Amino acid sequence: MILRVSAAFAKRFKCYLSDQSAKIPQEPRLDAWSCHYVTVRRKPLVIVMNDATLHAFMFSVTGVKDFPDMWRRLLARIAELWSRHGAEFDPNNQSVILLGRTNRQLIGTMNDVVNLIRFYDDRAKINGTELDLEEMEKRSNETPYSMLGYHFPCERIKIMLGRHTEDGE
Repeated sequence: MILRVSAAFAKRFKCYLSDQSAKIPQEPRLDAWSCHYVTVRRKPLVIVMNDATLHAFMFSVTGVKDFPDMWRRLLARIAELWSRHGAEFDPNNQSVILLGRTNRQLIGTMNDVVNLIRFYDDRAKINGTELDLEEMEKRSNETPYSMLGYHFPCERIKIMLGRHTEDGE
């Protein structure tokens, strides 16, 4: 598995890139994920986006001290996502290579998700409620992105995992 991580993510989880000197092109692979660390209302979050489908999920990393702990949580979320779409993923049989993010369009898409989260967090704050991360995932995955030809990540992942075709069959 390939994890493309932001500088903020690498710093927060004290992890080192596998090859810091090379800018390896970021291809849209199903086994590649982009990860970013952000705080929202002083709550630490990790945002993870599949490079091929742009399907995103996010989770709180409160209490997570290092990369191995974060890695276990990330693998559990990927396994749950694959299972939900009828695909198999063995979290106990994974190796990882950490690389920097190089695809500016994907970085921009992830920044759009961060801005979406911040917008809805501001609304929740005004209403006196907490940010609903499940709702944020749903909203980001039901947003058509130009990088996908204005298709939806929630549909793209179904296609990539073989659940249905482009025609919706």
